[in-house]
Amino acid sequence: MTALKIDPDGTMQPVEITGETIEQQNDCIWSHLGGYFDCVKLSDDAMMLVDDEGLLKGLPHNPMAMMVADHALLVGVALSIGLEDTPDGGVFVSCPDRYLRFADTIAKLQQ
Repeated sequence: MTALKIDPDGTMQPVEITGETIEQQNDCIWSHLGGYFDCVKLSDDAMMLVDDEGLLKGLPHNPMAMMVADHALLVGVALSIGLEDTPDGGVFVSCPDRYLRFADTIAKLQQ
């Protein structure tokens, strides 16, 4: 599945979350974020994942992630990912296209 990685410097790029099992996918997410993650709801079909201990680690502020999430304080790398409701709860799926298009538009404006 595809996630949108948002770095503290404002760089945004699609990344693949790999793994056949939830545990393998979590390992992949942890490798991008640097540890356990916390979820920030973006919409009914999207979440932003951030390092759960980012403030304790002294990670830099992430203004672009704060803007996308309309959240007062987010630090470190953020991943925007899709969310799909299931009878057992929500599962992560590929990032909704509108976030990927937004990142592409911002990249073009920065050139």
